[in-house]
Amino acid sequence: MSNWFYRMKFKYQRFAIPNLAVYVSVCFAVGYMLLSTSVGSSLYLNWLAFTPREVLHGQIWRILTAILFPPATGGIFNAVLGILIYYSFATSVEKMMGEFEYNVYFFGSILIGELGAVIYYLITGTNAPFLPMYTHFAVFMALAIMYADATVLLFFLVPVKIKYIALVEVLMYLYQFVTGGGIYGPLYTRISIIAAFIPVIIFYFATNRHHGGSGNIFKDIKRSIETRKRQKEWRDQWR
Repeated sequence: MSNWFYRMKFKYQRFAIPNLAVYVSVCFAVGYMLLSTSVGSSLYLNWLAFTPREVLHGQIWRILTAILFPPATGGIFNAVLGILIYYSFATSVEKMMGEFEYNVYFFGSILIGELGAVIYYLITGTNAPFLPMYTHFAVFMALAIMYADATVLLFFLVPVKIKYIALVEVLMYLYQFVTGGGIYGPLYTRISIIAAFIPVIIFYFATNRHHGGSGNIFKDIKRSIETRKRQKEWRDQWR
């Protein structure tokens, strides 16, 4: 981390929210209960969701209340499972990063996404809401960067390394970026995806350099492939 960040941490770390992953998971549960009813959905969309026009006209509480949108909607089973999975990922990230670092990463991801929605509004005039689904992606990618070789049970049955799940998710977002699908059109989708990747890339560079990497993701991927190739050749010669 830079000296600038350490100075900021020294000055502001007392304001960091401990166990943020717990509080955010509770917010998701409240948000799901709201969105599961027509009255609650209307309340969220009209007064709590981040919509650029209303925020720019003074309804600044929406910057925080947007967090209520859960990682999974639909049936109660999907919602509970989505919140539990998010909680398990987020607590691991928070413990590894530290309270202050995780607060900066989480709220920074939210603010970058909201800024993307504002940019889209200023360009097109469309008052599209920011829904923090891409922020959930940013938290998972932080986990994948720190615990790339850890194994999780996909569908509670199939053991898969986190880095492969992350790779599939990245490819899905890249596909969406290229095709430009989405209810608000290609530009909104692309701005949202770019905003989602910004905190991940910053975190990757910071973490990678801290552990002796080059800070260039392409060079590091190439080096990783070459290292694995040499390891395989070394193992094969002893068979």
